[in-house]
Amino acid sequence: MSNTSNTRSPVSDGDTSTIDEAATGSGHASAAPSLARQLANALAPNATGLRFNIAQDTFQEAYASLLDAVPRDDRPALLAQMRRDLDIVAERELNRASDIGAHAGHINTRQFMRGLEEQERQQRQKDLASHSLLSGPELRARLEVTPQALSAALKARRLFALRGASGEYVYPAFFADPRHDRHILEKISKILGDLPGTAKWDFFIAPRLSLGGKSPLEALAKGKLDAVMAAARAYADE
Repeated sequence: MSNTSNTRSPVSDGDTSTIDEAATGSGHASAAPSLARQLANALAPNATGLRFNIAQDTFQEAYASLLDAVPRDDRPALLAQMRRDLDIVAERELNRASDIGAHAGHINTRQFMRGLEEQERQQRQKDLASHSLLSGPELRARLEVTPQALSAALKARRLFALRGASGEYVYPAFFADPRHDRHILEKISKILGDLPGTAKWDFFIAPRLSLGGKSPLEALAKGKLDAVMAAARAYADE
């Protein structure tokens, strides 16, 4: 995944410059969904998060077994081949799904991507309205930190940002939720490394089979720190 950088004026209360650079430069900006994720959304638009994560966990186990079977030096080539093959299968199945879907005409890739982007935009609006996601000033006020401190946390990958419905950066409210240990959340965010903010957000809130059908946030509330950290490492390595 290539990184981009922005050259802007110094940080102010409006959350520009350094915070933007930290979010985009370290891979926190939203990335286009892979064909595999598009396929999952297209074939099961009404599926629950649990069902998707059951499949995700199964694939992770299969990938791990395949990688363990080859020498470490050969693994990058194997992963590249797997990605190509999965994209071929996913694209074929997406075309089938569009042929038998509710629309009479063929849905091309551009239309499909526009639909996904619109769904994500609407979901971001809902998350902001429900205060599941916060603007930069809102998060800073709750955490009682400066723009520079927020920027440093982003650069260190202790926090992450997503693109809001209007293109602005927004932040998970759970980092400022007193029901959660922020230091633990930051540690897990660091384990997730350079994954895009959308992927990290999905990890924290979506139910996972490896956690007994609970989301990592729910599992942490039950004291299952080791299990959540193991799930984060597996998620980051997939």
